[in-house]
Amino acid sequence: MRTCGRLIAGVFALLFIVSASIMLLLYNLDATLLSSEAYKIALIEENIYARLPGFVVQQIQHGLMSDPCLDSPDQCDGDSGPPAYLRLLSDDDWEYLIATLLEPEWLQTTAESVLDQVFDNLNSDSPPEPISISLVDLKTKFEGPVGYQALLALLNKQPPCTTEQILQIGAAQLFGGEMDEFLLCNPPAILMDVVEPLMRVAIQSAASAIPEEMTFEHPFSDVSGSTDITAFGDDPIQSFFIARSFLRFGFLIPIAFLFLVTVFAVRSIRDWLLWWGVPFLLTGLIGLSLSALSLPILGWVVPQLIDAAVPASVTPEIVAIGMDLGNALFRQVTQKIMVQAGIMAAIASGFVISAFFVKPSTKEIGDPLPESSVPQE
Repeated sequence: MRTCGRLIAGVFALLFIVSASIMLLLYNLDATLLSSEAYKIALIEENIYARLPGFVVQQIQHGLMSDPCLDSPDQCDGDSGPPAYLRLLSDDDWEYLIATLLEPEWLQTTAESVLDQVFDNLNSDSPPEPISISLVDLKTKFEGPVGYQALLALLNKQPPCTTEQILQIGAAQLFGGEMDEFLLCNPPAILMDVVEPLMRVAIQSAASAIPEEMTFEHPFSDVSGSTDITAFGDDPIQSFFIARSFLRFGFLIPIAFLFLVTVFAVRSIRDWLLWWGVPFLLTGLIGLSLSALSLPILGWVVPQLIDAAVPASVTPEIVAIGMDLGNALFRQVTQKIMVQAGIMAAIASGFVISAFFVKPSTKEIGDPLPESSVPQE
């Protein structure tokens, strides 16, 4: 009977190890990937705010060099793509313009605000609130000296104006004109007094088109804003929320297996130290092994999958940003698992070692009492 109980306890101990290892991973994935702080740390660690202008430039130039009319001529309507004056800008010019208007400090403040709003909605049981982005600082900067210098830098990159273009600039001052008309060439210094008012008007016109705030509906709600999980059918996003709600109680599974191990195997203090210590020790060692090996394995597997899945319209630099962010996030997950698994393994080792110093008891829990201890009538 005792052997049968130990065999059953061994099965439950194995189930405890498997379920506890899975819950250790899922808990840390949930605690990291659904926390805005993790993304804030990853963005700073990978220096994304300073690198972003360069990566955006690569994507812009990739789009400028491609001719959309070749792929979808029915959508062009005679439009040959972006304005000619934009095609003359080099990568350095684009990076200067973007870095001037979108400073790392503003990008960080805006990105962290959006992250807080997104994850506050994700972690709340109340209906999702719209996500808002304040553009007041950007609009103010564009209307001021920064916007003027950026436009002046754009103008200086154009070829010298021809006589016909100079006449067009003069006509634009008298009768008004579009910004495109005087951005196609670099006027001589003697005409800058004429061009400057046009530039100011162009800047004010462009700034007036920038709203003070942009608002987006939360991506994890339907059009009506419903958060009822039954209203979405087979929606994978809602399936995720259901799975997360179950995850909150998932820790009860390994606890139940540990309880069954105790019922079927623990008959003394020594049994308790061994039957609890060994499963916890193995769980900790598995967690340490997975946290140490997962990053190298993913570092080889993920690029292979991305190469096959990413469309050609996305430049390698943008892919690199995504991979760097993913590595930084998963590194936080593995670091947490390593710490928790290490503590678990250390405590469990103490249990196992202590068991060998505990003298085995000749009488164990559950053994029948001797006849001498039974009260005589």
